[in-house]
Amino acid sequence: MDVNCPVEPGRKEKIQSSTDNWIIRKKMNKKRFMSLVLTAVIAGSTFAGCTNEEKPVNTNVTTNSNEPSANSGTANEPEKKSKPSGNLLDKVTAAEVNTDLSEEQLGKLNEASADWSLNLLRKCYKEDGGDSFISPLSIELALSMTANGAANKTLEQMVTTMAGENCDINTLNAYLKRYTDSLENDDWAKLKIANAIWTNETRNVIPGEDFLKNVKGAFDAGVYSEPFETFALDNINKFCKEKTDGQIEKVLEDIDPGAIMYLVNALNFEAKWAVQYKEYQVSKSMFTEENGNQTEMDMLFSTENEYLCNDFCYGVKKKYESGYSFVALLPNEGETVSDLLGKMDGNAWMNMVNNPITAYDVDTKIPKFEKDSSYSLGDILQDMGMKDAFNEINADFSNMIEPAADIGNIFISLVIHKAHIELTESGTKAAAVTVVEMTDAGAYEMPEVKERKEVYLDRPFVYAIVDNENNLPIFIGTFDKP
Repeated sequence: MDVNCPVEPGRKEKIQSSTDNWIIRKKMNKKRFMSLVLTAVIAGSTFAGCTNEEKPVNTNVTTNSNEPSANSGTANEPEKKSKPSGNLLDKVTAAEVNTDLSEEQLGKLNEASADWSLNLLRKCYKEDGGDSFISPLSIELALSMTANGAANKTLEQMVTTMAGENCDINTLNAYLKRYTDSLENDDWAKLKIANAIWTNETRNVIPGEDFLKNVKGAFDAGVYSEPFETFALDNINKFCKEKTDGQIEKVLEDIDPGAIMYLVNALNFEAKWAVQYKEYQVSKSMFTEENGNQTEMDMLFSTENEYLCNDFCYGVKKKYESGYSFVALLPNEGETVSDLLGKMDGNAWMNMVNNPITAYDVDTKIPKFEKDSSYSLGDILQDMGMKDAFNEINADFSNMIEPAADIGNIFISLVIHKAHIELTESGTKAAAVTVVEMTDAGAYEMPEVKERKEVYLDRPFVYAIVDNENNLPIFIGTFDKP
């Protein structure tokens, strides 16, 4: 069917910073969960075009190398394990990830991934009231690592939200590994992906062995055990800053000392345009907002050769030097960005972007801009279908850690996402980080915070040297002046 592609008229485009502080946790009954339900059943038939077999999260189950230090002495109490330290993956054998997916599988998973991206953008755009910027890949990688510790309905909801109906966790792991391994990262276009997990050493959190094998095999993540104090907070923020080349300086303002785990993804992109802009192609032009307000800003003028259009939008695809393109879409005249997002789905996106029209010379102007964004994604992800994962009673992350008497049922308490983009005449830099915080529903007693006093010896004082057993002065004196 012929598509009526409008000629390029006047442009209209609208191209929260909320970082949760300490998590207010509900106190459960003093009788805590004595053990977590350990289930390895991953329900659901696989993706149509995936596989019809049920697969366990890891088919090579071995005994945990952390041997129990002693029996607890109570029949129902789990055995105590040795306290973890350092990178917990140093001695872990990575799970094998079979990335041999059929063309049909890849087509369906690509469309599901496009749906995931557009659904996320719709939610964030609605929350922001405009000007949204996210990395769906960063969010998916952090949540997929998390999903490898989930089971039963919690796992099903997480995988379905990200990858569509009837896909299992093994297929999602395989798809993400295949996809990220295929992304260009060279001298002309850089895309670096880093994953890491921090567990709470103070609470003696011991990750499940299959969980460790899967996050190493599918995500090449480092796993570290530290007390959740200032040092761990600094390390998480330092990791994010280094892995984004300083584009995102800090993701967490504080750390919950009672949290169980933090799962982190950082993604860094930098690429130059395939055809660089000349000085004469950069000039001032007006940008008109949907409310009619106009702002003068630097615009990049060029002629491109890949035109995009369908029934409700049109745009351009502009190439970087290697492996990547910039895609920009305008709603049809008289419609809004919200209208465009409401009509666009994964299928429409794939059909349009996979099939650019090269029969035209496309006169283009693109704003030169820099933007930062920040989201707390908990409500958005629940609204998209991940309900149980955030529920302190219904969440099932029994594949994530070894059971312990002093750890209650664990759930996702926070998902933070930050992103940055800078588009200039040279090219584009962009970065994103996603942090998933896991906590438990048990009545963990926070260390008592003592009242603070100050002793500043900045005026005359008495001083002494005493022995510690009797506290008698061996030397004593006064200090009246410098």
